[in-house]
Amino acid sequence: MQQLNTKLTRRVLATALLAALSGGVMAQSFMEERKVETRIYGFLNGEIESVKAEGGATPYGSRGRVSDGNSRIGFAGSIGIKGDVRGLWQIEGSLNNFDEGGINGQGKSSTIESRNTFVGIESKRFGRFIIGNNDSVYRSLVGSGGALGGNLGLTVQGLDVWNNTSAQLSGNADSLFGRGEARYKNSAHYLSPQWNGFQAGASYGFDEVRDTGDDRARYALAAKYSIGAFSIGAGYDRQQNTGVDVENLSKGFGFRNTSVSGVNTSFYKVLATYKFPTKTSVGLGFESGSYGYARQSLPTPGNIYTALQTGSMKQRSVMASLTQEVGFDTTVMLAAGKLGKLDNTTFGRADDFGATQVSLGATYRIDEQFMPYVYFTRINNKSQQNVNLGQSPLHSNKAGTDDAFLAPGNSPRAFGIGMIARF
Repeated sequence: MQQLNTKLTRRVLATALLAALSGGVMAQSFMEERKVETRIYGFLNGEIESVKAEGGATPYGSRGRVSDGNSRIGFAGSIGIKGDVRGLWQIEGSLNNFDEGGINGQGKSSTIESRNTFVGIESKRFGRFIIGNNDSVYRSLVGSGGALGGNLGLTVQGLDVWNNTSAQLSGNADSLFGRGEARYKNSAHYLSPQWNGFQAGASYGFDEVRDTGDDRARYALAAKYSIGAFSIGAGYDRQQNTGVDVENLSKGFGFRNTSVSGVNTSFYKVLATYKFPTKTSVGLGFESGSYGYARQSLPTPGNIYTALQTGSMKQRSVMASLTQEVGFDTTVMLAAGKLGKLDNTTFGRADDFGATQVSLGATYRIDEQFMPYVYFTRINNKSQQNVNLGQSPLHSNKAGTDDAFLAPGNSPRAFGIGMIARF
C-alpha cells in the first residue's frame, strides 16, 4: 500500500511539473508574441548666453543669462497585438525653463508641460494612426528641425542645424522659417508605410472649444522621399478662421495671428538635404505663407457706410545650412535665412516686414550622451518685423505677462556656450 502511494505521488508530481513547464513555455511564447516594450528618453540642454536686441522703439539692453534649449523627458512603449500590428503609447513632457524656476518670459509655468503625447496603432503594412497632442506632419514628417521631420536638433542634422538652441532659425510663428510648423492639440495623425523611400502623412486638429464662436480647426498634408544621402519633402498647413491681428499691427505690437471670421491662414514649403561623402551636409528650404485679414473700411465722401474688407497678405522665406565634420568629434555649422516683404499689408510698407538671420558655431561630441557647443546668431529685423530667438525669446515689452512681445525693429543677437546631455 505504501509503495502504491509512493508511485501515485510521483505521478502527481510529474504531472504537476509537466504542467508548470508547459505553462511557462506558453507564457513565454505569449509574451514573445505580445512584444511588450517600454523606454525612457530625453535630454537636458542648457546655455550660458550674452543677449541683446536693439533698433526698435524699446531696446532690450545687453545682459547675460542662462537659457534652456527645449529640454524634455519622455516615456514610450508598444505592445504586440497580432502579426506586425502594434499598439503604441507615449507621454512626453517639456522641462522648459528649468533655468527660470519653471516660469518663462510670458509668466507661464512649463516645468513639466505636455509635448507629444498620444495613443495609437501601427502596422508595417498599413502605417501608423495616433490620437492626442502631437506635432503635425508639416513638422514631424517634413519639419526643419530634424532629418526631414521632428524636433531632433543637435541630435540629427536636418535643414535647421541649430534647432533646440537660441540660434535656431525655424519652428514657430516668431521664427524666420518654418512658421507653419506646430503641435496640434485635440488631434489625429496618419503616417503611411515607407514605399521605396516615399512616405506621406496627414494631420487634423479639432477645435472643440470654439471660444471665439468660430471653428479654427487646422489640418496638414506632407510627403517626403529619401534615396541614399538625399532627402526631399513638401508640406501644406491650413488653419480656418485665422488671420492677421490688423488692429495690434497698426498699434506697433508686431505681426501676429488671431481669430478672424471668414478668412484662413495657410503655408506650404519645400525642403531638401544631402550629405556628401566628404562629410559635408547641405540643406535648402523655401516656405510661403498666406495670411487672411479682415478690417472695417472707413466712410468716404462718396460712401458714408462702413464695410468689412477681407483679403490676404503673403510672405515668403528661404533658408540654407552647411555643416562640415572635422574628425570624429567636431562639426562646424552655418545656417542663414531671409524673410521677404509682406505683400498686400494693411499697415506700413511691404519691405518693412523683412528680416535676415545668420547662425554660426560648432559642436564637440564627447560621446553619444554628452556634447558641448558654441554659437553666435544675429537677426536683423526691418522696422515692422520682430523675428525672435527660437528658444528663450526676448521680450522688450510687457515682460512676464501673457501678452509679452519683442518691439518691432529690435534685432536680437546671442552668443552662447551650451551643453546637452541625452538619456
